[in-house]
Amino acid sequence: MPLIKYEEVEKIIESLKLPTLKTKSLSVPDSVNMILAEDVLSQNDIPPQNVAAQDGYAVNVHEGESYEIVNANKLNKGQATYVMTGMRVPDDANSIVRIEEAKVVGNRLYPAREPKLWRDIERAGEDIRAGEVLLRKGSFISPYHVPLLIAAGIKSVKVFDMCAGVVSIGDELVPYDHDGGVRDAIAPMIMNLMPFAEKKYRLIGDDLEKIKQTLNELSKDCDLIFTVGGSSVGKKDFTKRAISDAGQLLYEGVQTNVIKRGGLGLVNGKPVIALPGRIVSAATVFNAEGLHVISKMIGVELRKYKEVELGEDVEVKHSMNATFLFKLDGSTAYPLRWGTGLYSELAKADAFGYLERNREHKKGEMITVQLFWKGCPNIY
Repeated sequence: MPLIKYEEVEKIIESLKLPTLKTKSLSVPDSVNMILAEDVLSQNDIPPQNVAAQDGYAVNVHEGESYEIVNANKLNKGQATYVMTGMRVPDDANSIVRIEEAKVVGNRLYPAREPKLWRDIERAGEDIRAGEVLLRKGSFISPYHVPLLIAAGIKSVKVFDMCAGVVSIGDELVPYDHDGGVRDAIAPMIMNLMPFAEKKYRLIGDDLEKIKQTLNELSKDCDLIFTVGGSSVGKKDFTKRAISDAGQLLYEGVQTNVIKRGGLGLVNGKPVIALPGRIVSAATVFNAEGLHVISKMIGVELRKYKEVELGEDVEVKHSMNATFLFKLDGSTAYPLRWGTGLYSELAKADAFGYLERNREHKKGEMITVQLFWKGCPNIY
C-alpha cells in the first residue's frame, strides 16, 4: 500500500462511519476534564436575586441628604439597611453606600456622596439568565466551569463515556518504571493526553499473533485504539499487518517526513491509529490524525491552528515535505532542531507544521501551524 498525501488522510477520516459513543451522568465536581455529550442550560438566573457587591448600606435613593436606617425586607424612599457583600438586598433597594463612605448618627445614615442608581448592586440575571446555554455539546469541563454550573442549579451533566486502548509494541520495551530495557515513555504521554477517557494499556512484544489478539480483545471494550511502535517496514514491524489481518488497513502512511509512518485502520469497526515508536513522530501523528479521529467521534473539532510568520530561515533538504516543531513567541514561530527522537525538543515545542521540500523558507514567511494539544482546550 503506497504512502498517500496528507490531504487524502483528512478525507479518509472525515468519511469514517464510527459507532455512537456511550454517555454517562456525573456530578459537576466529578466531571472536570470530561467532554459534554449535550448542551447545558442554566436552571436559574445568576445571581438569582439582587445582591450587594460591597459591604455597606442598601438604600432606596431619594433627594434628601440622609436616610432612615431600618431593619426591613423592603425599603421605602429614603430608607437604608445594613448589608454585607453577597447578601440579598431588600426589595426596592437600588444602590449601596459603601461602609467607608457611610456616616451614621443615631438611626440616620449620611452618605459622603450622593448614591448613584444601582451602584454596587449585582442585579438578578445580570450574569446569566435562566434557560441560557452555559456550555455546548463537545465542550470540556474545566475547574473554572464548576462554580458556574453549581450556581446555575446544575447538579449533574451528561458526558461521553469513552474508552481508549493504548498498546505499546516492541521486544525491547519495559514498563516506564522498570529498569533493564528501553522504558516505555510514549504510552504514558498518549494516555495523559486523553483525561476524558478510560484507558486500557497493554505492553507486548513484536509478535504478529499477539498483536492481532490484543487488537481484537481491546476492540470489544474500547471505542478506539492507539498502537505505539512497529509501524515501519522492518522485519519485526508487524503492527500494520496485524491491523490488516484483524480488520482493515485504510492507509499505511503519509508522504510527509516525521508523520510518514502513521497509519489508520478499523478492527471490529473501531478505529486503530498506528503511532510510530519515535517520540516526535508519535506526538505529531497523535495530534494530526488521532485528534482528528476523536474530533470525528464527538462531533466537535479539537484541533487548533494558527497563522504565524517564520522567525528565521529554514532550508528543507528532504526528499518529501517535512514536519517541523516550533516554539511560538506571539505570532512568530521559531523552528526547533529537526529529528524524530528528540525528547528535549518536543518538551519545548508549542506547535508543529509542514514545510515544502527542496526549498528555503525565508524569515517572515507566513505558515500555518497546528498547536500541540495539552489534554484540554483550556490549556492549549
